[in-house]
Amino acid sequence: MNFLGQPVLGELGGVANLRSRLRSPSTTVQELEAGRAVVTLGPWPEAGDLEQGQTLPAYRELARVLEPWWYEERFRFHGFSDENMRRWQRRFLD
Repeated sequence: MNFLGQPVLGELGGVANLRSRLRSPSTTVQELEAGRAVVTLGPWPEAGDLEQGQTLPAYRELARVLEPWWYEERFRFHGFSDENMRRWQRRFLD
């Protein structure tokens, strides 16, 4: 579940425009009060598995739509280099 509010939802063109950009069959966009919305990418979280061909297309689609507001975390997981951390954070974009 991804909750969106202002100003991001407004800059995306509102709920109807966001819904039109997210085409994965399992994705739903529900309008909430006060100019907010919740995006659900399926009935439960998925881990994915590249070796099994589970590339999580709905996650990638949402990541591309929200990329202009992407926040790069500055901390690093133990044992991750800066480059590995960047790759992990952008795993649905690259």
